[in-house]
Amino acid sequence: MKKTLNVNAGTALLLGDRLDAFSGYESVHINAGNALASRKAYEKLMGMGASLNSGNMTVLDIEGKPAELPENTVITASSAYDGCYLVCDGNLVIEDAKGLGGVTGLYAETLFHPDTVDLSHVKGITAPARVVYPDGAKLRFGKMTLGGDAHILFEENTLYWVHGKLTALDEEAVRKLHDRKIKFHCRSLIVYNGLYERYRELFEADSYQLIPDGHAVVEDISLDAATAPLYGGKLFVLGDMMIPHDQAAHLSGFSSLIVNGTVTMPVTAAAAFRAVGKANEYDLYEGVLMAVNGRQTLGREQLQSALDRGISYTLKVNGMLEILGDVTAEDIGAIAAVYCNGMIKAPGAARGALDSKIREMNGNICGYEEAAPNAFNADGDDETEQINIGTFRL
Repeated sequence: MKKTLNVNAGTALLLGDRLDAFSGYESVHINAGNALASRKAYEKLMGMGASLNSGNMTVLDIEGKPAELPENTVITASSAYDGCYLVCDGNLVIEDAKGLGGVTGLYAETLFHPDTVDLSHVKGITAPARVVYPDGAKLRFGKMTLGGDAHILFEENTLYWVHGKLTALDEEAVRKLHDRKIKFHCRSLIVYNGLYERYRELFEADSYQLIPDGHAVVEDISLDAATAPLYGGKLFVLGDMMIPHDQAAHLSGFSSLIVNGTVTMPVTAAAAFRAVGKANEYDLYEGVLMAVNGRQTLGREQLQSALDRGISYTLKVNGMLEILGDVTAEDIGAIAAVYCNGMIKAPGAARGALDSKIREMNGNICGYEEAAPNAFNADGDDETEQINIGTFRL
């Protein structure tokens, strides 16, 4: 019996010497968005015939003992890592280079340090991104919103270096920060146009999202009867907007609707939307949108009901859709269009009609007779183990 191990991870950290854990498998497949491996571990995996697939692969020449550091670790003068190779799969802050005395090298996804910190004497630094900020600035990670009594959380006459998105829509809060001489640098700034004009000296950003005055601001949103009463007639959507087929009439509640991302709506709503709004991108669908995430079945009863009501479905498949064996070519008339990222299983009687509905296909469509009982383990005598995890460490 052949034993196979499939590992699917967001991040794979292959830094240790415990690769003997794979010795019981004839086949090892590691799939990861990002992978970090020591040269020793990588060569041993390749020698075993393992497959390692990653969107971003880094092989490190590690000397000494690997020491994995949590994201946002801060190295100070009192840090002690003598004889260690430091690995941080995230943000690593160096406040004082003395804390790196005796390290054999380091890896950080993003390395931060004040402009007064000299790292030229530290050997073996590997960092895909490096951020140097002014000495004396306060470093902050992630999203930050300035509102209410936010001013009391910051020190007077101080620059805050925000590695993330800063939202400044509350004028009273911004005025109090201005009075205390507090300034901000950020990766992206979301601010009302007029507010920025009045207090631009407070802000410096890599990118700006200026919101027209008078608009309420939301992230992603789905339109319904409560949207306009809750947010008013002017709305700015930072992300995406969904307009269900039976909610398009509520567009009449807006005088201005701006979508910074994608608006997904039925074709029949396009004219009403353009009368009051605009978007960076449009995703139009016919009839009723049916999104499949994971696995779902679709049978004759549901399709015939749609035909009786005079509606049709646009199918967006991200996973697997199984069209049941009782579905006929006539029933497929209830499907207007199909966009597939995955797999569709359909009976032979419906295949021809369904093929004509395909608009995009990233995957495959097969009949019942073509689908193996287990697409990943066609040989019933083999044994496959699968690990799905955010971070895989070995």
